Amino acid sequence: MTSVCDHRKRANGFTLVEMLVALLVFAIIAGGALALLRFSVDAELASRAGTDRIAASRRFLSVWTADLAQITPRLARDESGAVHAALEAGGAGGMVLRFTRSGWSNVDGAARPSLQKVEYRWDGKALVRAGYPFPDGAAPEPGAALLALGGPPALRFRGRDGQWHGRWEPQRMGELPVAIELLLPQPGGEPLRVVSLVGVNYQ
Repeated sequence: MTSVCDHRKRANGFTLVEMLVALLVFAIIAGGALALLRFSVDAELASRAGTDRIAASRRFLSVWTADLAQITPRLARDESGAVHAALEAGGAGGMVLRFTRSGWSNVDGAARPSLQKVEYRWDGKALVRAGYPFPDGAAPEPGAALLALGGPPALRFRGRDGQWHGRWEPQRMGELPVAIELLLPQPGGEPLRVVSLVGVNYQ
């Protein structure tokens, strides 16, 4: 005859089916929690990447706008001594724009002028800004990537005739456009259009 104690032990235990059901429910809950955690992490990474892109765009726009506003109508010489126009667009090595600007701060008191020759170029991945140690007879420095792009940038130039031109071909080497339009292809999005005034301190 089965004792009352043995009967209570069997009544308080779990059958195999109950254990399997419990494990299945636990697996479903754990899988859902893992999926939710992964979604949260992916959303955080995407948000951070978007924030980084916005911050990089703002930094670039600040530098680009300041550079163009301080362009000077000064001719410059290359390493071979050849004279170049005050503003050049397009060229070898992915060169996008080259000019001389004023306002080059000299906090260290180095032996150099306050004018700086600047070059923007496309390296296949990003828009790179490189400075020259001297406006004449110097090679450009390595430069720094300012903004990653989905493709090469495009430029248009507004002349003093009020018209936009796809190429900058001035009649005088010291002539500057009134404004420059820059189209920046964005990865997976519409191009960013930037219109900046040129040499506002000298007009």
